[in-house]
Amino acid sequence: MGKIIPRSFERTRSGEHIVPSTFTNVAAAVAAGVTAAKFPGRWIRLTAGGTGSVQCMAVSDGTNWRQVAMGANAI
Repeated sequence: MGKIIPRSFERTRSGEHIVPSTFTNVAAAVAAGVTAAKFPGRWIRLTAGGTGSVQCMAVSDGTNWRQVAMGANAI
């Protein structure tokens, strides 16, 4: 028999999209209770959180939110 796979992994394996939580900026995420310390390793989408108020992703390192800029097209 195979391993029992948690439901969360089943959804990912079936090709279902993973949609991160979306906030305007880090301040809005913190106001909603989504802090870097509370959710280490979590990814969030910021609609105006990047340098110059552009869209970006952010990942928690357990202390701070780290910006991951959306730049050139992937190859």
